[in-house]
Amino acid sequence: MHIPLQTAPIHPERTPMPHLSTLNGGNKSRARLLAAIGAALLLAVGACTDSGGDAATGSGFEDCESEPTTCNSGPRRDGGDLVWAVGGAWEAWGQADVYGSSLATSIINQPLRPTVFTYDQNGEIHYNDGIYSEGPELLSEEPLQVAYHLKPEATWGDGTPIGIDDFLWHWKATSGDEAQCAECAPASDYYGSNVASIEEGGENTVVVTYKDGFLDGEWFAMQVITHPAHIAEARGYPDWRTDPQQMADSIADFSQNPPLDYSAGPFKMVDAKLGEWAEYEPNPEWTGSQQTTLDSLTLRYIEGAEAMVTELRQGTIDGAAPSSFDPELLDQLAGEEGVRYNVAPQSGWSHIDANIKNEFLSDEALRLAVFTAINADEVNQRAYGAAYEDIETMKSVPFRPESPYYTDQIGDSGLGSGDTDAARAILEDAGYTWEDDVLHTAEGKAVTLTYRAGLDGNSFAPIILDQVIATLEGIGIAVESDPVPAGGLNTVLTEGDFDLVQFDYIETPLFTSAAADYWGEGNYLGYQNDEVDAIVDELATTLDLDRAAELTNEAATIALGDAVQLPLAWAPALIMVSDDVVNVRDNWATTMRAFSNVGEWGFRDEEAAEE
Repeated sequence: MHIPLQTAPIHPERTPMPHLSTLNGGNKSRARLLAAIGAALLLAVGACTDSGGDAATGSGFEDCESEPTTCNSGPRRDGGDLVWAVGGAWEAWGQADVYGSSLATSIINQPLRPTVFTYDQNGEIHYNDGIYSEGPELLSEEPLQVAYHLKPEATWGDGTPIGIDDFLWHWKATSGDEAQCAECAPASDYYGSNVASIEEGGENTVVVTYKDGFLDGEWFAMQVITHPAHIAEARGYPDWRTDPQQMADSIADFSQNPPLDYSAGPFKMVDAKLGEWAEYEPNPEWTGSQQTTLDSLTLRYIEGAEAMVTELRQGTIDGAAPSSFDPELLDQLAGEEGVRYNVAPQSGWSHIDANIKNEFLSDEALRLAVFTAINADEVNQRAYGAAYEDIETMKSVPFRPESPYYTDQIGDSGLGSGDTDAARAILEDAGYTWEDDVLHTAEGKAVTLTYRAGLDGNSFAPIILDQVIATLEGIGIAVESDPVPAGGLNTVLTEGDFDLVQFDYIETPLFTSAAADYWGEGNYLGYQNDEVDAIVDELATTLDLDRAAELTNEAATIALGDAVQLPLAWAPALIMVSDDVVNVRDNWATTMRAFSNVGEWGFRDEEAAEE
């Protein structure tokens, strides 16, 4: 899944997002930019990998390098009130429309959300055993037909079993069909618009049948439930099945009101204030393997990593995982007793993109020269090296080096090499000239570009900005900085309001939609390539993940060969906790990061630990 992430996270696990906000583990949506409106575009890494492949930086999480799925574990004592800081202010409660498709909203819902699965730090999938008795079952390929086997004891926390009506409600919410849901705005209609029918398939089994011709190699990753249908009825929308307006109104109701009357996770929300805090208590009806020992969990919005560190040192919070941070904060954490912290590459990959519709960047030669002149190794070391000294420059877009599907797509192309002589030669061969060290097109027009990035609250982006401006001025290109306002990345991308833009994409091991999301029809780059379009079409005709990976790598190689973007690095992320908190660990393989196992968080049982 791919999502743009600006400086604050945005939304779900099956969509690209810029570093803004992102979706959650267990969601599959192929929506491109608009689907990433909660934009936390961080893209999927694909297939089984280890915890990121690099040694981490920090104190107290050393075992995460060798034991990524069990590090910082320990016996938990019963009770305790755990307070966690979140870095994004959520603007909606529901998750069935674009307004709730942010990472912040997903995190607030994670303790009670009906996910299908999550990935662990080894890239291995784990199905939600609190709702399903087993993973999704492929019944048929033509048409694509998938069975979901529900646990008979799985409920919405109020005694009402999870059932077929909940599947039907979500289908309508994401259908994109006015006859099903009037003027609805799902973050993505990829799932709903391709469903042909949903029926009972036996006791505690729901069967989803897709339209003829539709295939997806990651069929198991579809999000099939978001909200309880019976609560929609209880809130005043009894005719949601037959009345498109009532269906739409029920979605708006879930978006506008906190989920205090239902839960399909280890916690239930008991009190909350939009964008500020949410308090949870254990869900007594939850039967999943993640069983909490806490008395309560509170999520509080705190703006900025510096404020989070201060609160942690003062003991007013028990942990946080900010999406961006000043490396100087690590010195404070290193000298603080009673605090554990860790820095390691996570799910966000940083990159610089070119707007193909720009009058200058429409020329492939100029794009190639720009991305050849930029020294990716130097940019990464200066931007990220102080936070994580082993930072590595990316050579592949869809997959991490540890993935069996990894291929080097940069090769000897020169992209990111920092070879300004080669860049000048490319320009000269294309007819560009210099007058008083200012680059001019063959038609005699001075080349100028606008560079955009989210700078507020982001310690890395300003360093990258300075490097890029200095480099491009060195080959005669005047670059003007136009910062992306907080929360404005999605608008900038969808409107194409940039020449060059830098942000992070959030990735998970899901990858079959990567080519369509990044370079297919309607991409925000303005890029079009017939070969890539053919690959995207073929990806929609196969269930073979090996073939899908091969095709995705082909598309990436073509797009990078056309110099549409310059991948930089898997960006380092920080997690910090009080040393009496156990079972909290970062997770690069899900947009939820540490929240992927929130039901297991707790306070250390010191007596048991000493035995």
